[in-house]
Amino acid sequence: MTIPRYKWQPTTLEIAAAAGIDPSDVIRFDHNTTPWPTNWAVELAAAATADLNEYPGASYLGIRKAAAARHGLEPDQIVPGAGADELILLAARAFLQPAQVAAAVTPTYPLYRIACAQVGAELRQVPAVAPAFEVPLDAIVSAARDADLVWLCVPNNPTGANMTPEAVDAVIASTDGIVVVDAAYAEFTGTDWAEQVVQHTNLVVLRTLSKAFALAGARVGYAMAHSSLIDRIDALRPPGSIASISVALAEAALRRPELAARAVETLAAARDILAADLRSLGFRVLASEVNFLLCEVGAQAGVIAAQLRARGLVVRTFPEESGLEEYLRFTVRSREQNDRLITTLRELLP
Repeated sequence: MTIPRYKWQPTTLEIAAAAGIDPSDVIRFDHNTTPWPTNWAVELAAAATADLNEYPGASYLGIRKAAAARHGLEPDQIVPGAGADELILLAARAFLQPAQVAAAVTPTYPLYRIACAQVGAELRQVPAVAPAFEVPLDAIVSAARDADLVWLCVPNNPTGANMTPEAVDAVIASTDGIVVVDAAYAEFTGTDWAEQVVQHTNLVVLRTLSKAFALAGARVGYAMAHSSLIDRIDALRPPGSIASISVALAEAALRRPELAARAVETLAAARDILAADLRSLGFRVLASEVNFLLCEVGAQAGVIAAQLRARGLVVRTFPEESGLEEYLRFTVRSREQNDRLITTLRELLP
């Protein structure tokens, strides 16, 4: 069996070289990251270099304590990982075996399918309801009943569709399997998930510092769950996968929630303006509470994306088998960067 591979986007340097422009003129509208540098982290990172000759403490107790304090949980209900991506792969290894079944509403984050394939499990795909790609609650509840694991991306990437905690509770209650909620964008919806973690012994919630906390390059995430589930993930975690510098930045960020709150507030305002501008171009913009907008562009989506890339503006496209080949996804960035995108689109579109 051929294992599907995650398709990484070209680097900024590669895109700049191909377009014949300076790397500083490239703007990434494809990564769902925040547009502002983490200037507060420079001094902390510099201090952490004093111990780079030594391995980081493998238990990452500092991250566990900081995350637990943030959510009102206990440290044994937290396990850190090198971003939510590592934790997705670890969850598949911890809770799935060959020939077992997982379920997910699609289209969604492709790493779930890859994680299932790596352990020889089947992924049962439940199509979202077009044209808004809403979550079909009855269908996913039905699929979850005999599933060994259910992946829920809340809010969903790339569609932006959200689920209420009550809807997630319905899925959890319907299955004896594990439900993994990928809450990478939870800061944008104000959903903490700690209460659900305490209530449900079959729930794992994944969090990341890559989005609202602007630490995508540090690669730090953590899972929240009942201590018995955390222990199963922890048993598979590789030693030292989070670098010492990343540990220092993560612990500091978790103790400064105002960093994420300011970013969320600013990006929410920018998102509403960008959505209106994209609609003025004739795009159908799906509802979003997060820092990206999925837009139905039409059959020329790929051509438009290529033209934008040639000008240093990189947007997210989708393969034909995804059902989103006529869509583009735009990360919400600074007002100035968003304006450059809209101005360029106006120049390109007939």
